[in-house]
Amino acid sequence: MKIIYKYYFLITFISIGITSCTADFEEINTNSNAPVTVQPSLLLRQVIYNYGEEMSYEGFVAGGLLGQHMTALDFNLFDRHALKSPQLGGDPWPIFYRNLRDNELILNQSRSSEAFKVYEGPALIFKAYMTAALTDIYGDVPYNEAFRGLDGIVQPQYDLQEDIYLQENSILLK
Repeated sequence: MKIIYKYYFLITFISIGITSCTADFEEINTNSNAPVTVQPSLLLRQVIYNYGEEMSYEGFVAGGLLGQHMTALDFNLFDRHALKSPQLGGDPWPIFYRNLRDNELILNQSRSSEAFKVYEGPALIFKAYMTAALTDIYGDVPYNEAFRGLDGIVQPQYDLQEDIYLQENSILLK
């Protein structure tokens, strides 16, 4: 009896596997109404708003806690001036890189399409502004190889702070 169930299961599994594979799988399962890219006009607004909103939180809350103008409800690492603890702020690294990544998308679109060319200037200014703040806080950070994951660079090299400011194609020497 157990052998019959095993064969029944095997035949069922094979028949499902054979009938479920189709040549046009990608075409059937692609939503033709879903956007593939975001327009730079919408993305630039989001980058500016998100960076300003999140960094103001970092400045007010983290600055207030470090200056002892206010305190947390419970004793935590931030009350002991541990800036590595992102409990109540104090961790702007993901804020910078999330917005710099989106800003890089704006730059790529503005350089590839004549219709979006107008967004290159504001995106370059905002890139320089955010990168200067990032390197002022952290020192050496990924810059030249950052955001090149599609090119196969998933662990970018850290650039020296001096090079980020003064190297060719840097934030000051464009």
